[in-house]
Amino acid sequence: IAAMTVDHIAFMFVAPDSFLYFVMRLIGRITAPIMTFMLAEGFRYTRSRTKYLLRLFVFALISQPFYFRMLFGHAPVNVLEYLTHWNVMFTLAVALLSLMLLESKLPPTLRLIFMGVCISFAQFGDWSYMVPIWAIIFYVFRDDWRKQAMFFMLASLMMIRVMVRSQPENALALSYQYGTLLAQIPIQRYQGDDSSTRNKSACKWVYYMYYPLHIAALLLIKSLSQ
Repeated sequence: IAAMTVDHIAFMFVAPDSFLYFVMRLIGRITAPIMTFMLAEGFRYTRSRTKYLLRLFVFALISQPFYFRMLFGHAPVNVLEYLTHWNVMFTLAVALLSLMLLESKLPPTLRLIFMGVCISFAQFGDWSYMVPIWAIIFYVFRDDWRKQAMFFMLASLMMIRVMVRSQPENALALSYQYGTLLAQIPIQRYQGDDSSTRNKSACKWVYYMYYPLHIAALLLIKSLSQ
């Protein structure tokens, strides 16, 4: 939550060519991997995966108007623009659905096809394909932290390389994306088990509500400061 807030403050208020912007975005990069790791943990321990999926989709819908306004600074020009730029709650929901398909009793071929189709929808969400890919890595290698760390690093580096190569003129500026790798520090220190992973209900809702509320608050502050 702290890293995400720092990231969004930088995105909305700090000059992109400043060192402060670079440092704040570097810190912010740890947010998505940690969210995805906890999603994979939640998938293991939740009492109802269907309700978990529904919660993510509901909060994706609640958060979308605020996220879109933060991302572009204006209301959507058309429906297509709105539906192809979703917030991270949507991408996490796609990742959760991918894990549900991975654990389904479908024939292996059908399972892979449906997972591929599902993951393809992540291209419309924040962090794109990386969130479902990370989720699969965190879940499949949940009992082998070395392999988990190795595949996480490889997947992350490939993503960063693609981003940098797509914008070679901004390669240096985009280097804050390497902050993604720093997420392994808190992830590797995680000592959760069944009893510690299940948050109390009130605390759980705070995590969900904070995402749209903090973006709304930042948008309000920005509008008042203009």
